[in-house]
Amino acid sequence: MPADNDLAHALRLKFGLAPGEPNAHQLASIKARITGVRQSGRTPTTDDWRAAVASTCPTFGTFGYKGLDNSDLNTLLALALQAAQGRPS
Repeated sequence: MPADNDLAHALRLKFGLAPGEPNAHQLASIKARITGVRQSGRTPTTDDWRAAVASTCPTFGTFGYKGLDNSDLNTLLALALQAAQGRPS
């Protein structure tokens, strides 16, 4: 699913994950945690994303990628959730 791939790529760059992370299971866990934050009425912060990724991905912070990641994780999550629910993005 392209939206999940975009979200996984953004997480990899932003949080220094190994090329194979987050895998599908890890990504589902991260999305569930962030969805919980949204359901509590808050907009997820970078710290929320960091905590979700760090607790899920063992390679958190161990890889470095050159370049600047300007992606908005909240927007990417919304697109991934829309795609998962069968709505066009």
